[in-house]
Amino acid sequence: MLKKFRHLTRNKNGTKDIILSSLILSIIIAMVRILSLDYNIFFIVMMRNFFGLILTMPSIIKDKTNIFKTTNLKLHIIHSANGTISMFCWFKAVSILPLSEAVALSFLTPIATIIASALFFKEKISRKIFLVCILSFSGVLIILRPGFNEFNSGYIFSFLSVLLWTISNLVTKIMTKTSSPKLIVANMNFFQFIISIPLAMPYFEPVKDNDILEFFILGILSNFSYKLIAKAYCRNNLANLQPFDFTRLIFTSIIAYFIFAEKF
Repeated sequence: MLKKFRHLTRNKNGTKDIILSSLILSIIIAMVRILSLDYNIFFIVMMRNFFGLILTMPSIIKDKTNIFKTTNLKLHIIHSANGTISMFCWFKAVSILPLSEAVALSFLTPIATIIASALFFKEKISRKIFLVCILSFSGVLIILRPGFNEFNSGYIFSFLSVLLWTISNLVTKIMTKTSSPKLIVANMNFFQFIISIPLAMPYFEPVKDNDILEFFILGILSNFSYKLIAKAYCRNNLANLQPFDFTRLIFTSIIAYFIFAEKF
């Protein structure tokens, strides 16, 4: 079984990209939890988008005639607006809920994405993928049951992020047919930053010197993670890739235990 898994991840079908992006997303979650102690979530979203845009500026300047050249600009704007709201909901949930519960709820996204990919893209769901989803969902229920006693706003934000994240996955898949991962990320950073400015304006505040580096790293990791996801979606069906997204639970659990002393 392990040998087959290793063989699968060596193939150029996007599985390595999804697993690596899951690790990076787990680190991002921890950083957002720490930053949310001092800054409003809208401000964190804007700063993430700001540094994400700064990091893509060299590519934009170098390839200025082609970087924003797309056959469907409206789709990129819709994707960015959806991504901005999804990011806010997800960051807000992470700041309120224990990481184990927040991440467990986020695993409804790959399940919803698999179902949506079958409905909208007519992708086939194999028995193995279906079994992985059932087992993973069972694991989610095990994690949630001990702490799912009091319903608060964190769960509402989690469910909203699941819905919006699923939509984002579907739109990203559509865009990869006509746009490169670099173009998708460049457009995303540009439009998300513009959209997030008015939302964050009421919460503007000076940034501490040591936190500037954290926001910068957050921008780097976010860009790299999304490029990996876009590359993976270029190489394989959504249904085949989503089971590997469950590795986020392993990575986040380790981080939550050692950094935040959260026990499961």
